[in-house]
Parts: sequence; C-alpha cells; structure tokens
Amino acid sequence: MSIDQLAESIPSQTLPTMVYNKVREAILNGVFGPGQMLRQDEVASKLGVSRSPLREALPRLEADGIVVLHPRRGYAVASLDPAQINEVFDLRCLLETELARRAIQKRTDADISAVYSIAAEMASLASCTDDKSLTRWFDLNMRFHTAMLSAADSPHHLRALDHSRTLIESYIRTETRLTGDLIEAQEEHAQLAQAFVVGDAEEFIRLTRSHSDHTRIRLLSRLPAIEKT
Repeated sequence: MSIDQLAESIPSQTLPTMVYNKVREAILNGVFGPGQMLRQDEVASKLGVSRSPLREALPRLEADGIVVLHPRRGYAVASLDPAQINEVFDLRCLLETELARRAIQKRTDADISAVYSIAAEMASLASCTDDKSLTRWFDLNMRFHTAMLSAADSPHHLRALDHSRTLIESYIRTETRLTGDLIEAQEEHAQLAQAFVVGDAEEFIRLTRSHSDHTRIRLLSRLPAIEKT
C-alpha cells in the first residue's frame, strides 16, 4: 500500500513527515545519487507519493544538508568534494570522541544491553550481500553508534553529530555497496562494543577515533568509483 492510499486512515499532518522519511531513506540508500536532480514528478512516481507532501519535504531535506536548491532548476541531491568530506569527518571525529568520553562514564546496564543486541544482529548480516540485508545493516550501524553515544546525555552534541553523519551517509552506503565488504567495519564494531561494556575509557575513545578515520580513508579511496555510479 502506498503512502497516498494510507492518507484516509492517517492524520494529514503526518504525511509530510512520512514522505520526508521516505525520500531521505531513498537518498541515503543511493536510489538518488549525489548531484542528481530531483524532478518532483519522477520522485513522486518512483516512491509512490503525491507532490504536495513532497514539496513540503524537500525544504526539510535541504535543511538537513542532503539536498540543495538550484535557482530556476530545482532541488538536487547534495554532492561533496574530497575537501568537504574531510571537513565533515574532522567535525564528526571531534564530536564522537567527546561523546565517547562522556558516554563511557555514564553508561548503564540498559545501554550495554542495547549495544550488544544491535552488534549481534549486525554480525549476523555482515556476510550478506543482498540489498535488503545491506540496508538493514546500515540502519543498524546508525543505531549502534547512537546507542553507545546517547549514554553521554548530551543532546546538542548528538544533534550536531547526526547532522554530520547525514551529510556523508549516502557516500558511505554507496562505497560499501560497491565492495560488499563489511568485515573490517564489523570487527571494529566488536572491539568498540567490548570496550564499551568493560568501561575501558581510553580504549573506547581510541577505537572511536580510529573507526572514524578508517571510514574516511575507505570512502576517499573509492570516491572516484562512487561518483561514476
């Protein structure tokens, strides 16, 4: 059932949010690639949504930084050059390491349980290469990092981090789909989860920083291939 078919049973004010989420996920998962123009008729048809809530969703996506408005041309998926990607990762690393420092001191048994549960499900998907499993792994990846760093109880830092992640998430997902290799990332997740559980602050902060750096290196090394997709 499409979003439009649900309109009669769902309060109308929720439809723009539903469409926003659907377009956002499509961009993050590479349905619309960096730099691609978002022709509203085409987007609405491809995603099974109507144009009215789509028009409301696009400015929100622009505020997120994942689409840009070109005068007289319309909206397009944002694209980043290597210098911009490096800048985003610099910010992400600063935020993540500070949140890691705070989180490791404040984590609870519930936080530990959530991290282990997510890590276990991710591990079960790490050898899968089908699109559905990869999409699920990507979603869990975001939940995994959020579960660890939310323990810091620093909502403003977390909002800034979420924004920086969103800017590069589509690149990361496209890069991973090109290789289908989740083994290195999964090993790093296992190490992060272990340090989080035992409360090794120094190791947790070090691993947080190195995981971000490794992601940056993998992404930049394959950027030419990503831009050709």
